[in-house]
Amino acid sequence: MFAVFLKRYKGMILASILFFYLGCGITLSFIRIECASPTSNASTRKIKENFENNLDKIEYAVLIISNPLNEAKRDAIRTTWANFIDNIFIENGEHLYKWNHTWTGNSIKHELIKCFFVVGTEGLDTERMKKIQAEHTRSNDLLLFNNFEDSYKNLAKKLIRSLEWMSNNLKDLKYVIKCDDDSFVRVDLIVRDLEAFAPEMSGPMISQYVTYKKSLPTYKGLYWGYFDGRAKVFLNGKWQEKEWFLCDTYLPYALGGGYVISRSIVDYIAKNSQFLSHYNSEDVSMGVWTAALDGINRVHDTRFDTEWKSRGCDSNMLVRHKQTPSDMFQMYKTLVHSQGTKLCKTESALRKSYHYNWNSLPSICCKEKY
Repeated sequence: MFAVFLKRYKGMILASILFFYLGCGITLSFIRIECASPTSNASTRKIKENFENNLDKIEYAVLIISNPLNEAKRDAIRTTWANFIDNIFIENGEHLYKWNHTWTGNSIKHELIKCFFVVGTEGLDTERMKKIQAEHTRSNDLLLFNNFEDSYKNLAKKLIRSLEWMSNNLKDLKYVIKCDDDSFVRVDLIVRDLEAFAPEMSGPMISQYVTYKKSLPTYKGLYWGYFDGRAKVFLNGKWQEKEWFLCDTYLPYALGGGYVISRSIVDYIAKNSQFLSHYNSEDVSMGVWTAALDGINRVHDTRFDTEWKSRGCDSNMLVRHKQTPSDMFQMYKTLVHSQGTKLCKTESALRKSYHYNWNSLPSICCKEKY
């Protein structure tokens, strides 16, 4: 009898079961939506609070210029050299360097140094914005400019916006380490040297790498990187400078793959941003903005591998530009295995470096190579 009933009403029973599960699914979906919204807002508020609450303790800001699409590059940095921040620790009020990193060990956390990936979000579609927001929720290190279009032509403006924000929000800031998201940066060693030598940047340990114009009793600031003073102005192509009129070459500037500027320069640019010219290349722009500043120690350092093409790999290098995520992981692996003593699996010299001659005209600044 039951079998006959099932046979007769089979279709109706199956339809009822189907609609029952559909109803449950829809109901659960609404429940998830209603529950997720306040949770998401709370999470966003918490991230914002965490981001803002720790700003007052930052003395060294690592400003990483990035593109909205470059999440993989940002993650490579977060997984590799950004962890070396914890090699700087505070003892009896002194900022000291000690290798403090292993594959699995817990590092000593502090808020002295922080990385900021700078991204403009204007014009991004909904899906990309969701990814950016999700990334910021998990990483808490994106500096998002919502009314700013991220493009190559806006790089100088992007740098100015970033420095204005840092000048206004980081009250204990000492130095900004600027780099690109394809740079591998020994942020720990840069901070170590700043603590030991800045702003004079003189001493037996670094004298073989650096050159500067002259020693002064006191300096008003520091501009530290790998300088060029005889670079020809680009008249066409991606780097074309339509607005350039100052001279036949760019003014001396530190190449943009990585350089350091002091708080005094940050504040100067922030306060005078409305008067500053914008050129396509942000590093060229920095050279122009700082050219008239008196008492700034301009320091050329061969440990910054920031030219248009890498000079190779040397374990003394502080910055290596033009690096892929896989390059970064290899250097990170080598450093971890060597307890921070070896950057390169195999050292190589692909191109020669030069010491900048500050006592000659810029056109002949950089001829002596070794």
